[in-house]
Amino acid sequence: MEFRMLEAVGLAEAEEAAYRALLRHADLSSSELADEAELSPASARSAADALTAAGLAVRHEGKPARYAPVDPRAGLPALIRARQSELERTSAAIGTFAAEYVERLLKTEPGRLVEVLDGPTTITERLDALMRAAEHEVLAFEEPPYVSDPRHSENEIEESLLSRGVRVRAIYSSSVFEAPGRVEAIRHLTALGEESRVTAKVPLKMMLIDRRVAVVPMTAREETTRTTAVLVWPSRLCDALIDLFELTWRLSSPFFSAPAADEPVEREDAEMLRLLAAGLKDEAVARHLGLSERTVRRRIADLVGELGAASRFQAGVLAAKRGWI
Repeated sequence: MEFRMLEAVGLAEAEEAAYRALLRHADLSSSELADEAELSPASARSAADALTAAGLAVRHEGKPARYAPVDPRAGLPALIRARQSELERTSAAIGTFAAEYVERLLKTEPGRLVEVLDGPTTITERLDALMRAAEHEVLAFEEPPYVSDPRHSENEIEESLLSRGVRVRAIYSSSVFEAPGRVEAIRHLTALGEESRVTAKVPLKMMLIDRRVAVVPMTAREETTRTTAVLVWPSRLCDALIDLFELTWRLSSPFFSAPAADEPVEREDAEMLRLLAAGLKDEAVARHLGLSERTVRRRIADLVGELGAASRFQAGVLAAKRGWI
């Protein structure tokens, strides 16, 4: 028997053999088909009927009835589309099945909705596997410290995700400006399609994959590595983490942005105002813009005066209201 290629569209082995025989000979009775396809007479009749039902053959009435193939350039695409529709319906049902599964877990095994991971290696391997399997979207809260070099590992995975069309949105704590190489890594990922924003402090570190599972390191901020993390599977807690991300996203500022040419402030000043609105400190703003802290303080004072603001934060808010940023 030749290598099977039509199993994916639902054809059994005998049906594929019969179809190949029809393609070679164009017009066969069921007995002739049995001989050409090396099938029993009963299997040949059954295969011919199945091919007719699938739209890959036509039956010409007579004694005996004869079968002719449908052009594969017309018949097979139709079968493929039908199979794709079936898979899409099955995919749409995943949420329903998952809800039933989670409901049962809530009643019988609530502990399985949150899974504890111990050790940097275990956490990194599990997170990498979940990210590689992402299909639609990855959401992230990010801040130092990092388990691995931020310019490698997770970034390589994210590059792969972005190339596959997976949407990635990340909100960074202003403390990333103090992590060696991190700003350059974010700039690179943003150029590839990551949507990045910055805020003075993120609520927690988190990766949320396809809105169905969150990875949350549990190590305190002052520690140098994350030694424990939890996986949060679909539940009200996972929903709350999604809501927390979306709220923080709305309140954060773009990490990198190019002001429009007709803005009433210079690009550097507009960027400075964005960072002020995000709550960043002078040293973080200076590091981000490549300026001295003294220059940043002087320019901030000028901008606050120009806007008639009572504080640095209010200057950022007023600039946003005026459409400067």
